[in-house]
Amino acid sequence: MWALRVLNGPQAGQVYVLKKGRNRIGRGDNCDFQLTSSGISKEHLEIQVFSDQVLMTDLRSSNGTFVNGVKIQSAVMRIGDKISIDKVLFDVVVTQGSQGQPLVPLSKNPTPAFAAQPGGPLFDAEEGADHPSTMSPADQGPFQKASHYFHRVFMPALQQLVEVFEFRSVIIGFCVIFVFMVTLLTVFPMNQMTSESIQKESRRRALTVARALANANERAVRSGELSSYSADLVLKDEGIDQVMIVGRDGAVMAPPEMAGMTPKGDIAGFFQSVKGQTVEVSGEAGVGKIGAACPILIYDPEEQRNVAKAYAIVVYSTDSFRFDDGRALSLFIQMLAISMILGAGLFFLMYKLMEYPFVKANQLLDQALRENQDQIESPIRLRPLQQLLVTINSLLTRVQSNSMTGVDAGGGGLRDQELMNLIQLVAYPALLISKEGQVVVSVNHAFESLPGGVGQGVQGMDLSGMVDTALRQNIQELTEKATNNTFEVQSDQIEIAGYLFRTQCQAVTSGGEAKYFMVTLSPPPDEDQNGRGAA
Repeated sequence: MWALRVLNGPQAGQVYVLKKGRNRIGRGDNCDFQLTSSGISKEHLEIQVFSDQVLMTDLRSSNGTFVNGVKIQSAVMRIGDKISIDKVLFDVVVTQGSQGQPLVPLSKNPTPAFAAQPGGPLFDAEEGADHPSTMSPADQGPFQKASHYFHRVFMPALQQLVEVFEFRSVIIGFCVIFVFMVTLLTVFPMNQMTSESIQKESRRRALTVARALANANERAVRSGELSSYSADLVLKDEGIDQVMIVGRDGAVMAPPEMAGMTPKGDIAGFFQSVKGQTVEVSGEAGVGKIGAACPILIYDPEEQRNVAKAYAIVVYSTDSFRFDDGRALSLFIQMLAISMILGAGLFFLMYKLMEYPFVKANQLLDQALRENQDQIESPIRLRPLQQLLVTINSLLTRVQSNSMTGVDAGGGGLRDQELMNLIQLVAYPALLISKEGQVVVSVNHAFESLPGGVGQGVQGMDLSGMVDTALRQNIQELTEKATNNTFEVQSDQIEIAGYLFRTQCQAVTSGGEAKYFMVTLSPPPDEDQNGRGAA
């Protein structure tokens, strides 16, 4: 079942189980969950629980509703979300039945694996993580398989780079690879476009030369006196390889030294493609060569139309203008140099922009610690940063709560801090409780990692507000016994989420009276000895 757990404030530790349908949160008497903060509207937030999803809707509240640091009007609720209403912070959990206890997957081994080092976690934190998919890759579709590979294989390998190398060096490497690849891929279309442009210009130039050759020798061809044949003007143009006038029967009419011969090689093939045409034609005449033919027309009385008596043929070589490898390399180097200069400027700006959220968060945190604030807000609209600020705000609230608890619990000064440090040195789950007010002064990490989440959020709160009723009663009985007999360790047993623990309590006295109670949870004696023997 879905539930909301209060993380701070006077109601910290309370768990609200969401029922099917509508759940309203606010200060009003008609709300399903009533909160006491003055900054919360009478009807602040509505949560609708459906079979396939849970929707949150802000009811036009005065101070708004924030999910993971982002203000929302309506949003889909997910496990692990942090919901902020005024100064009250919730997190979304899953509960077992109607008990309101957070659900934590249990190990297959009935004996819990206790921390080997002081302050170490009691259970594996990965067991309770909200993984993207619990299906095996064989049962997933193509999109799920791709997403699984991206999140579980590719991204961890990529993220490991910033653990091996400096973050800035990794970003520079990606920028250099990006600039190099884009520049390299740009050369290929540029080569194609340039080659097509050269081909087009070569055909246009070849047709112009062929037209000039036809005009210069049209009278000589019509009269049959080719002794006045002239090609000096066109041969002076760069790239002209061959010029000739070929009759429609395929015999060369000019130049005189080739008269009567037939075109050979690529020119012969090109002539066959233009033979019979009465319009200008251009095309390939071999490798790296362009052929152009301009017909010299005469009127044929038999056919009563203009026919080509001969063709002025020009072969134009594109080798001198071809986009060769040398030019491609030169273009690549020039584009790469320009891209590197622009990329360096872009990298500098982007890296400074990437640094800014961390610099800003550090400034806000430093200011909050100096001015004893319990909330920090950043105008930067970055979801991971807002989630980080939500966690920081929770820690700031806990720090202030611990500070006030230390003062209210008797002002023990350095002795109080020594006891708190001593709790952190205990390998098993442990907590320190002040006699005055029955306030949980400090807990270690192993206690917060207890199965079922029973140890989360208890630091700084009254013992009477502990969610697990059985554990609370067990600790209260031990503290009462320790108050009456401060020189002996009081012991008992309790079962938490299917695991059996031995609870022990020792009173810490000052002036002959109990001031604090140190409570530990450890394996039963038989399991502890078996575990040490196996080790």
